[in-house]
Amino acid sequence: MKLTRYLVLIGFCFLVPLHIFTQSGLNDKTSNNQQNALKQFDLNMNTSKIELENMDILKQIEPKATSSTIYNDQLLEGPVDGNKYIVGPNDIFALGVWGVVNEPLPVSVSPEGSIIIPSVGEVRVAGLTLSTAKEKVIAAVKKRYISAEISLTLISPRRFLVTVSGVGQGTYPVSAIMRASSIIAFIFSDSLSLMKSGTSPSERYSFSLRNAKLKRKNGETIRVDLRKYFATMDEKYNPFLREGDLLTLQKYDWEGKFIGVQGAVQFPGIFEYIEGDDLETALQLGRGVSSVANLDSIVISRMDPSATKMENFYISFEENKNMKLQPNDRVYVTAYAEQRRDFRVVVLGEVVRPGTYPITINNTRLSDILRETGGFLPNSYLPTSEVYRKLDTFFIQTKNRDTLENVYTRRLNDIVSNKEEKESFDQDLLYKIGRVNVDFEKLYEGDQSQDIILKNGDIVFIADNRKEVYVYGQVNKPGFVPYKEGADVSYYVSASGGYGERADEDEVRVIKFKTREWLEPDEAEIQSSDFVYVPRIIKRDFAYDIDLISKVASVLVSVITLTLLVIQSQK
Repeated sequence: MKLTRYLVLIGFCFLVPLHIFTQSGLNDKTSNNQQNALKQFDLNMNTSKIELENMDILKQIEPKATSSTIYNDQLLEGPVDGNKYIVGPNDIFALGVWGVVNEPLPVSVSPEGSIIIPSVGEVRVAGLTLSTAKEKVIAAVKKRYISAEISLTLISPRRFLVTVSGVGQGTYPVSAIMRASSIIAFIFSDSLSLMKSGTSPSERYSFSLRNAKLKRKNGETIRVDLRKYFATMDEKYNPFLREGDLLTLQKYDWEGKFIGVQGAVQFPGIFEYIEGDDLETALQLGRGVSSVANLDSIVISRMDPSATKMENFYISFEENKNMKLQPNDRVYVTAYAEQRRDFRVVVLGEVVRPGTYPITINNTRLSDILRETGGFLPNSYLPTSEVYRKLDTFFIQTKNRDTLENVYTRRLNDIVSNKEEKESFDQDLLYKIGRVNVDFEKLYEGDQSQDIILKNGDIVFIADNRKEVYVYGQVNKPGFVPYKEGADVSYYVSASGGYGERADEDEVRVIKFKTREWLEPDEAEIQSSDFVYVPRIIKRDFAYDIDLISKVASVLVSVITLTLLVIQSQK
């Protein structure tokens, strides 16, 4: 009986502090769960159903924390570093008093910067690192619950406001796990934020990414350098935000102080100059050097203030990495002259093994590659096979290439001098293609003059024997006609239903598939894939004939008149 009274007395000793503890939650989201826990506690006490098995009284009355007592919808870079995270108002923690209350209880930092723990008291934690705050809280709770295991875990980082001046001026909601880059990225992507500072969206990239100022509430000023942060991942150039921060963003004049980084670096470009920049910083801004960089041969070009004289410094990186640069210096990292590049050609069509084949520079011949492909297939057709090569102007966008090409190639000429010649030249220019003149039939017969040296990017196409000729124009049934070796134009016209009513039989032409030459029938041997074109007779109206006759008559009259004048003058 004495033992039972003793246990009940112990239960009431824990009842009051735990009841207060539960009601002291600062998060509105936890209130319903806490009230439910209290109701369950009261019900258990009123019905005297506290089980004394194993003497674990507290297990019967502790409040049940659920996922609704905390929130954690913020994106993290990784685990929070306890030695860097600074605790502040509205941080939410889970306090564990293991062995007394076997589930964590939510607590938060008050607006005054303290955690209030029932039966323990007020523990001030604002401004401390997370690690120091944990030690302080655990030590305080340990004094009250000597035999319990105490833990304090950050559950949800706080949210607060940060002020921005200059570009994008205003107040922005952030969290304690956000860096300065987060708010800068938001401002640069939000047109309304830019308009607040009188900046148009078209100017969004004319701002300093290396010289933003972050002023702390304690007066400390930090220079935010996003380019160097993303190059080095050094956190001092992109700190986490805190309450009371003032972030100042300013415009940057690209015609002012800059550093040029070119040559064998990952991302060449022009970067903002900051006092104290050295050679190592310059290469970091270019995101490091490429695999062919020659770090023993770096050139720094420096102009005098008048921009009329320039001095070049030839240096090695290891010996001069700390060399201070001056505004408007240009750094050029040379590259090793590597000749062994990925030279290759593509073979398509009727060969045993079509595909991509490596070649050497100016040394691999067409016959060498054809041997590697395993030779021609039975259906290959050499008369229409081709080799294609890139034109030098193909690097220009297609819609601009023709205009620029005819401007470049028409300079200093002595032929294109009038409108008609210009139109003819421009028309011919459109037909420029990268065909290499190779006669595969002669090559197959051993003609070494056709065994050309292949270039990087060449395409070798071995055509198939279609065994057909296309007949069109003024025939009754235009279309494909089966190829017949040795047959002439009349055979193909006849196979197409004969001449049409308005066919001009005297002007029939054979168009060669490979060269697109127009040949008269008696000059051409029709081959597979060629074309036969039958033009139409153009009927002229009476007005055309009268106009032509009048022009001819005018010329004749002029000639006769001139002749008479000459004769008269000789008398």
